[in-house]
Amino acid sequence: MNTFVPLEKLETIDLQDYHEVWLTTSERWPQDPETSERMCLWRGKRELTQDVEIDDLYFQNLPRLWVVVDRLDDETAVTHVEQAVIARSNELALSGEFHPEEKPNLPCGSENNTDLRS
Repeated sequence: MNTFVPLEKLETIDLQDYHEVWLTTSERWPQDPETSERMCLWRGKRELTQDVEIDDLYFQNLPRLWVVVDRLDDETAVTHVEQAVIARSNELALSGEFHPEEKPNLPCGSENNTDLRS
């Protein structure tokens, strides 16, 4: 699930509902792996219990919040969004990582795993 929000609304949005905050230059299909005009700004830290095994594919399907900027190399614009995310995450007492490495997309299935018996 992707949600686009203008920078002004960032101060009222509940970041607990989102796993990541992304910057993009366009509202058209930023989740497309072929699109280079995107950058993960913040990834929330999630507490996982020991009784559940969760793989990386699970985290690819978590909701993402998108903020549109004119250019990703505009340090002033990126810093402005980053400060807004810092302020909002501090208000909500959320921890997370800024500028995390982008995780590679994982395939939904493997060509080798075609046995559908239960």
